[in-house]
Amino acid sequence: MTNERLHIVGGAGSGKTTLASQIAAARQIPHVELDNLYYENVAHRKRRAADSRNQMLSEIVDTPRWVVEGIFWQSWVMPAFEQADQIIVLDIPASTRSLRVVKRHLRLLGGAPPAAWPTFFPTLIELLKHSHRYANGPLKETLACVAAFGGKVVVCESNKAATQVLERL
Repeated sequence: MTNERLHIVGGAGSGKTTLASQIAAARQIPHVELDNLYYENVAHRKRRAADSRNQMLSEIVDTPRWVVEGIFWQSWVMPAFEQADQIIVLDIPASTRSLRVVKRHLRLLGGAPPAAWPTFFPTLIELLKHSHRYANGPLKETLACVAAFGGKVVVCESNKAATQVLERL
């Protein structure tokens, strides 16, 4: 079956993890968050060694069925772009992304022990700043990177539009 290797890319709060989870569940295929490859410890932003990260990604994309998602567009994710049957770029409005980031952090904070609270606020501020800069930096770089993949790239300005695209696959 075609279109069983999907790469979803978007900024913080764009809905990429939610969308990927829904697709993976519906199609019964593995869902991979690139943050878990890039970081050895996501919460503390401890980066994984590049060779280890690259090997992990290679093992994933060499399989026939997967949904990979993340913000990354740099050269290390090129194998996923190359092997993907479809690349979805989420170009969600900044206000929507920022609201989602805040809501997610408030949910996480509500379930976290008080000792963990100090790490939440710096991360929230970092993600809000990134969300603000996303359209003029990382999004443009992502679009330039995936332009080489032509017809298998779809840019969606809402999660509903992305869902509709994927329902047609």
